[in-house]
Amino acid sequence: MTDASAHFDQSAPLDQTASAAGLLTMISNQLGSQLGQVSLRGRRRTPHLVLVAHGSRDPRALATVGELVERIRELRPHLPVHLAHIELNAPLLTDVLAALEHGGQAVLVPLLLSRGYHVKQDLPRAAEAAAHLRTRVAAPLGPHPLLVDVLHQRLTEAGWPAQLTERARRR
Repeated sequence: MTDASAHFDQSAPLDQTASAAGLLTMISNQLGSQLGQVSLRGRRRTPHLVLVAHGSRDPRALATVGELVERIRELRPHLPVHLAHIELNAPLLTDVLAALEHGGQAVLVPLLLSRGYHVKQDLPRAAEAAAHLRTRVAAPLGPHPLLVDVLHQRLTEAGWPAQLTERARRR
């Protein structure tokens, strides 16, 4: 068995970097649109937004998530935004929740693509364990049409015939 981090290409081609930046922009815009609908008026305490990433051995993943967190902070400067990880990177979700003030509110936003084990099990357990907070777990990022578009883009970048992916997208 090999170390998973040994398989990452540390020198990503420019088109992959541009694609990652494009994806980051699309996700930031979508979150910004949804956050624009959140009203903080009339609340005694502003809820904490906890963006929950999986964690990765690839240092580029941490950098990408960090950029997303900074973009959200720019979009909502009065909203306390925290980054947490399920595993592999600090800060861990349990540590972030433990550090929030007693009686506060937190919304956990999974930066995950599907409603899998982490969203159905790990996040609710972490929220329940943080009994000093009122918590809610938001839906994961996907499935979302933007992610389908990015998947199509990634397939064609990898050499998959564009006409085959276009036909599959129309189904």
